[in-house]
Amino acid sequence: MIMWRFIKLSVAAVMLVSVSAVSEAADVEHAPVHRLPPPAMPLIYSWTGFYVGGHLGVGWADGGSSGFLGGGQVGFNYQISPQWVLGVEGDIAGTTIKDTVNASFVVPGAIMTTNATASLDWVSTLAARAGYAFDRWLVYGKVGGAWAHASANITSSIIMQGGAIGVGTTINQTVSGLLLGVGTEYALWGNWSAKVEYNMMDFGNNNPFADNKFNVFKAGLNYRFGGVPF
Repeated sequence: MIMWRFIKLSVAAVMLVSVSAVSEAADVEHAPVHRLPPPAMPLIYSWTGFYVGGHLGVGWADGGSSGFLGGGQVGFNYQISPQWVLGVEGDIAGTTIKDTVNASFVVPGAIMTTNATASLDWVSTLAARAGYAFDRWLVYGKVGGAWAHASANITSSIIMQGGAIGVGTTINQTVSGLLLGVGTEYALWGNWSAKVEYNMMDFGNNNPFADNKFNVFKAGLNYRFGGVPF
């Protein structure tokens, strides 16, 4: 009799343990699973958009004439991949570049003098740009057309025993040529970026300073329109 009671108690204890284990297993099975969020994708700066800006620099002709220049630019970039950026840009700048020539000639009974001052009033370019982006750094090249306007004041005089005769004239000339350039640009904050650039303009035999090539080194700031990039 005692043995029979012991067996029944043992069976009851085993059943209680089994029910408890099943209940715990069910609780574990229905417990919410906390998954880690996927890693965030790296943010890449976007160069796409219209922009305007200004620049300052120096310019010099192959013959030695040099001076300062300053102006503005407007353009558009389109980033066709995470690295490659295509665009177009136009700019115009006024200059302080001048060239002066003085000459005197002695002829029988008279002295002839000529003074000529030529000024490069402005230069302008319109070019296609192609660049390779390293996130916030952009390295680019450009090719297109260049235009320059020059004015010259020429005065001549003939000094004789009976007096002097003088004459003066002004000449204005606009010439066109080829532009080649390279540069780099860095995104600063928000929509602002800074750049440095070298341009070579080849006007052939039409250069008002009688030099085939005109060189420009300039630095500038750009503001891109649109949403604030990364």
